[in-house]
Amino acid sequence: MGLTDYRALLIDCDEVLVDRDSGVWAALQPLLDNRGGQPSREQVLAEFNEVVATLYPRFAELGFSGVLCFAHRQLAETWGQHASWEEGMSFARSAGNWSLFEDAPGAMLYLRKFYRLLVRGDRDAQDRGVLCERLGIAPEDFISLAEDPQWLNRQGAEEQPTLHITRPSVGTQVALDRCLIGRHRARQPSPCAADYCINSMADLVAQHQLSLRR
Repeated sequence: MGLTDYRALLIDCDEVLVDRDSGVWAALQPLLDNRGGQPSREQVLAEFNEVVATLYPRFAELGFSGVLCFAHRQLAETWGQHASWEEGMSFARSAGNWSLFEDAPGAMLYLRKFYRLLVRGDRDAQDRGVLCERLGIAPEDFISLAEDPQWLNRQGAEEQPTLHITRPSVGTQVALDRCLIGRHRARQPSPCAADYCINSMADLVAQHQLSLRR
């Protein structure tokens, strides 16, 4: 199916539109300043992701801020440090300031002329309004899987044909065509492990423009 044949795009928020890794790395600097050795950015983020994964079963109880706060506390303990709850919540609230990738606002502005744009991610209710405004979408078009993980299975067919824009580390969850965005890869794998493999939202726009000319 060609890019111009889809009616909607379901776009993952973090690491597709929002530079979560840079935000987490910056917010962890106070802890890292007191940690021995010089761990790489990749090592620190891998440790963070591992801790977050163990906390996700409690997402309904903790919420997004709670998961980040507990992750901060567990990392501090792992690194032989003490972190207060205030420091943990400060880390959690930094999520509201995570920057968008440079190409995201322009790509969203362009793509919404052709598709219904749905953004999928984990954010507490108080953070969604500002994020939706930054992304140029209506609040009802932000899909929180933490609140309703079955949304895609129930609603996906109504939005068909829909293309899921996601990152390579996210597994297939529903029967939607997928476009993998590998922002941190020098080149995409060949053959592509999805319907489309590209490097950025800007590349998606360029591919769509090429499709319009055909």
